[in-house]
Amino acid sequence: MGNYFSKESGCFAWLFPKKPNLPPKVETEDRPKPVTPVYNDRADYLAVKDFDLRTAENGSLHHTSQYELMERKEDPRLVVRRGQEFTIVLNTNKAMDKETDKVSLVFTVTDAKSPSFGNQTLVGVSVGADPYNGWSACISDSSEGSITLTVKTSCTAIVGEWNLEADVQSDDKTHNYPCKNTFFILFNPWCQDDPVYLEGEAEKQEYVLNDSGLIWRGTSTSLRPCPWNFAQFEENVLECVLYVLTKICKMSAAHRSDPIKVTRAISAGVNSPDDSGILVGNWSGDYSGGCSPTKWGGSQLILQEFYKKKESVKYGQCWVFSGVVTSACRAIGIPCRSITNFSSAHDTQASLTIDYFVDDEGEPIKRLISDSVWNFHVWNEVWMTRDDIGPEFGGWQVIDATPQEESDGQYRCGPASLAAIKNGKILRPYDVPFVYAEVNADKLLWKYRGPSQPMKLLGKKTDVIGQFVSTKAVGRYMREDVTHLYKYAEESKEERNVMRNALRMCENVFARYYLNEELEDVEFDFQLNDDIIIGQPFRSSVIIHNKSHNEYDVEVILRADTMLYTGATKDLVKKHKQELNIKPYTKETVVLEVTYSDYYCKLADQCAFNLACLAKVKQTDFEYFAQDDFRCRKPDIKIQHEEGMVVRQETKCTASFTNPLPVALTKGRFMVQGAGLTRVQFIKLKEVIPVGGEAKCEFMVKPIIGGQRTLTVMFESRQLEDVDGFLTVEVAEAPLPVLPSNGADPTAPDDVAPNTTVEKPTEITPSEEVTEEA
Repeated sequence: MGNYFSKESGCFAWLFPKKPNLPPKVETEDRPKPVTPVYNDRADYLAVKDFDLRTAENGSLHHTSQYELMERKEDPRLVVRRGQEFTIVLNTNKAMDKETDKVSLVFTVTDAKSPSFGNQTLVGVSVGADPYNGWSACISDSSEGSITLTVKTSCTAIVGEWNLEADVQSDDKTHNYPCKNTFFILFNPWCQDDPVYLEGEAEKQEYVLNDSGLIWRGTSTSLRPCPWNFAQFEENVLECVLYVLTKICKMSAAHRSDPIKVTRAISAGVNSPDDSGILVGNWSGDYSGGCSPTKWGGSQLILQEFYKKKESVKYGQCWVFSGVVTSACRAIGIPCRSITNFSSAHDTQASLTIDYFVDDEGEPIKRLISDSVWNFHVWNEVWMTRDDIGPEFGGWQVIDATPQEESDGQYRCGPASLAAIKNGKILRPYDVPFVYAEVNADKLLWKYRGPSQPMKLLGKKTDVIGQFVSTKAVGRYMREDVTHLYKYAEESKEERNVMRNALRMCENVFARYYLNEELEDVEFDFQLNDDIIIGQPFRSSVIIHNKSHNEYDVEVILRADTMLYTGATKDLVKKHKQELNIKPYTKETVVLEVTYSDYYCKLADQCAFNLACLAKVKQTDFEYFAQDDFRCRKPDIKIQHEEGMVVRQETKCTASFTNPLPVALTKGRFMVQGAGLTRVQFIKLKEVIPVGGEAKCEFMVKPIIGGQRTLTVMFESRQLEDVDGFLTVEVAEAPLPVLPSNGADPTAPDDVAPNTTVEKPTEITPSEEVTEEA
């Protein structure tokens, strides 16, 4: 039986299998808009005059009679829950002939741009036929002027507003009769086949039908319940929620059958940073231009104002966002409750930890601290199955509309399974790591010594995050503590094991550091020498400590690379790989020894190395990685001079250092310079400087400027370069000369007669190099 529309008859011909000469198959999108026929009571064919949707009767059976839509005196609208029978009456011009008259119903999602059978936005039901895709209709009563139909929608029907039409085939002609009013289909917690099915009548009364409740605020030492009016049945609330899903979240009609996608969309549509949703968040304390979050007592005014103006409402904070989400979910039939978490963590790094950093002086490093702990935070739980990740993850799911962190490019959160959160299954969608950290992060204090230095854990608190997780009790205006649904008892073996396993799955570097510091059975401690003088050997090592009663196989790789000052590695110097079996409660050390012969020909400028350790515990797949920068220092040149450096008087100086290399130095040369002290001097060394020998030169300086001056000496040779030293000296002014009684210049040479002009010596500029050989 083909699914096609007959343009000739104006109806869905596949619904009438006995119809002869079926027209060619065409796309359902080409179906022309039906035209209401002119009713004729004296017509000889069966005609539908109008529809009676039995709102009172259906409302009672579907728990929807409280909706304002159903209670309207004029033009009430039917609201039903999917997967459950409801009754409609076709008022006709005559009695139906069951032998010759055939009736079908056509359902179309109102906002579907191109309704089609394929995505279930277009559904056809032949009255009296077998169910089709979960939809069915049968005649429960027929009289002279009416046909009473019992209709059942699919338990996976699209939630939203629907159009209804009746196609009637009579005397080989088919006529189409549209219902003038649309109707609404909701999720159904009373239907066992609906993913949102919830056992227990009291639970359904509380989490679906209760239109008021309590939301807790305050601190972990002062829990304060605040009343909230959810108002999910009030005027325009249901329409507003559907508007948000379709226009704000731009959710396709086909996706509205899935409570996972719907609740994820709601968590995005209730906030406004990226999609002009219902509420504007404001934590500044300045609420000018809007309403202070503490002044809202319910969701009704917020939703009605947004639906009327189509503009985001100012302002909300976490409990306001949560209250509106509860209203939205209950309005469309999803069980929902507001949840308050005291001492709630905000983990911005996805490390499952709240990280605080201090420097060597114990001062907080504010630029690094982005995590925080809120006195309280309010989110929501929604009830549904999770066939996408496994039946064991069904039940309560966390969603959060407060705009804290982006999820897949939008400010939204969840649904995150409580079962996944409690058991640390952080790889399950959606946003399980973020919620896990909110209730169970460890609070850590780190000593931070720079980007290339390993962090040191100074302290931790494992039982302060996630306190008194609270919600309203079923049927009572009292607090119910649901902390046990989120985590095992603090400090218990189960809770610590969950944290360990979660950290193992976490890729964040802070989590890796913490995992190694505190929670892994095998702990690694990467060590290296302090900076050494060039020419000396150096080593790096890793100490492996098995803190458990288990035996582990460990693979360790230690390596040393030369490094440019930009941080880029240059050449591999040496690499050591070793496999060890670590016995219970023992320590083993793996060492990388690097000699001068290993590194001397590969040194880059600044003599810097990158030392790294990569280790893996085979039984647990835990990987440890650490790296550090390391530098070979050059020797310092020691500069000495005779006492009393005076302007225009020569002073003897020496410069020297000890050859640190295990090889002799050849073709060595000193360079001496010092503004106001001396011209630039290059002093070549003829002798070879042996291993451990002293490289030394003597030179004269003749200051021309008094005061504090700096003398600099550098050295280079074929084997060693970039060696330097400096000395700050105080140059005294020359004493004024005492003129002799004959007026002769006391500085004139003895062989020069009085009153003879002496030519002033020419100064040599630094560019005029003078070479002296020792």
